Amino acid sequence: MSGIGIDKIKLKNFKCHKNFEMELKNLNVLAGSNAAGKSSLVQAILLAFKSWECCEKKQVNTNNVSGINMGIPISIVSEDLEEKDIVIELFADGIDNRVVLELPEDDEEIYFNISNCEEIVERKTHGCNLDKMRLFFLNAERQGPRIVSVIQDVIPYSVGNLGENTGYILSEMDKFQKLSEKFKLSKDLKIAAIDRFSANCEEWLDFIIPHTKLQYNVDIEKNITTLMMQNQGEFHLPVATGFGITYVLPIVVQALAASVIKNSVLVIENPEAHLHPLSQSRLGKFLALVAANGVQVILETHSEHIVDGCRIQAAREKTCSDMKVLFFEKKENTSLCKCIGILDNGELERWPEGFFDQKRLDLRELLEIRRCGN
Repeated sequence: MSGIGIDKIKLKNFKCHKNFEMELKNLNVLAGSNAAGKSSLVQAILLAFKSWECCEKKQVNTNNVSGINMGIPISIVSEDLEEKDIVIELFADGIDNRVVLELPEDDEEIYFNISNCEEIVERKTHGCNLDKMRLFFLNAERQGPRIVSVIQDVIPYSVGNLGENTGYILSEMDKFQKLSEKFKLSKDLKIAAIDRFSANCEEWLDFIIPHTKLQYNVDIEKNITTLMMQNQGEFHLPVATGFGITYVLPIVVQALAASVIKNSVLVIENPEAHLHPLSQSRLGKFLALVAANGVQVILETHSEHIVDGCRIQAAREKTCSDMKVLFFEKKENTSLCKCIGILDNGELERWPEGFFDQKRLDLRELLEIRRCGN
C-alpha cells in the first residue's frame, strides 16, 4: 500500500458485526447479499473518522455521519449483548487507532459518548493515525441530474458525499493545477492530450461511457455551477442525458482528485448505479488503476461487472496481491464475511456458494424449462 491506509479493521457490537476482524488491501470490494453487513462496515469506517474529528467534544452525533443518518445510538449497537459499548479499531501500518463509543443515558439521544477521547487526543500526536489520512465518501444515493447545482459546504478536493459539488471541484482543480507545478496526475491516470485536470476527467468519462464530452461553468457571484454533457450530438444539460453520466461523473472527478493527495482513502457505495454493463466493467478498470496509483479504494457493489473490471485491470497492472473481495452472508441473524483473494492472472482463488452465481442458476432453470417443453 502506498502511503498510510487502513490495513486492518476490527468491530465489536456494531450493528450485525458483533465481532468482526479483517485485513484490508489497497483495492477492496465488498460484495454479498442485501442486509448482510456491507453497508454497516462502510458506516463503521465513516463513524470512526468522524469520532476522531469530534474527539475533543467527547460526543459524536449519529444523525449526520458523512451525510448518512444512522439513527439513534441504541439502534446501532448489536442486539442481545450485555456489553453495550461499541469498539471500532482501524489499524494503520500495524498501529491501532480505536474508538470506544458509549450509549448516552437517554436512549432517545442522537449521539454517542466517546469514552476514550483522551486516548485519541494522545494518539493524534503520533504518526500513522486517522488524522493523517484523507477520507472521501460517495453515497449510493448520489445527486441526480440538475439544471444547476448550488455550491455548498465545500471541502477542498471533495465533490461532496452526494456529488453535489462536482462542477465546482472541476473548476478548483484546474485552478490548483495552474498554481502548482507539483500538482499533476500520475502517468497512468493522465490520458488526455493536455495536462488540464478537467480534460483528463472528460477523457476518463469518455472511456467509461463512450462518446461523452463535458463542459462546466461556475458562477461564484450566484453561487452555482452548471454542467453540460455531450453524447454523440449537441451539448445538453444533465436533465436531458439521464442518470448514468450524472452518477458516474462524481466518481471520476473524486477518484482523480484523491490521486493527487497523499494517504487518500476513497469509499464508494454502488458505483455501478444506472450504468450499462460495458460501463460498469470499464469503471471497475478505472478504479483498479486509481488504486494502483496510491489511493486506497473500498467499493460496496452488487455488480459482477465492477468486480470483473477490477480483476482484469489488477492483472494487467500486476497488482492482484493488492486486491481482495470481502463476501458477506447473513446466517442465523449473524453477518459472516469470507475473504476471497485474487490470483496473479486475475482469477478468484475460490467461488463461495452465492457469490455472483445467479446467472448460472438462471440458465440452468431455463434449460430445465426447455427440456420439459420437449
